[in-house]
Amino acid sequence: MPALNQMYNVHKAKLICELFPEEMPSFLDFTKALSDRITAAPDDLRKDWKENPIIGPDHWLRYAAETSSIISEYGKKLAKSPKAFSDQLFDGMIALYTCHCLDQYVQHETTNEKFKFAHQLIF
Repeated sequence: MPALNQMYNVHKAKLICELFPEEMPSFLDFTKALSDRITAAPDDLRKDWKENPIIGPDHWLRYAAETSSIISEYGKKLAKSPKAFSDQLFDGMIALYTCHCLDQYVQHETTNEKFKFAHQLIF
């Protein structure tokens, strides 16, 4: 395993999934629901979008749709396989979106203090 400061998002996601497998079903449900809400109201997202030099609202909508599709396609396999979880959801540009989902999950959903601390440390 690489040192923490040399890890990419894929490594970090795999590690957090291995350390907290009990959190993954809830995180995936939260992320699927968030993604579906975003894709259901694209005009609201575009209207409220704050200027960002890296990513625009259409990219965000595409990542939300892709994330929802991945969770639907792979289902429980994502929660049971840290490799599938990290490779499917945290590889490439989609990680911008899924890292945001993880941040939102930590801030608004989970009550597991150890998970919150691990997220802060790892990500």
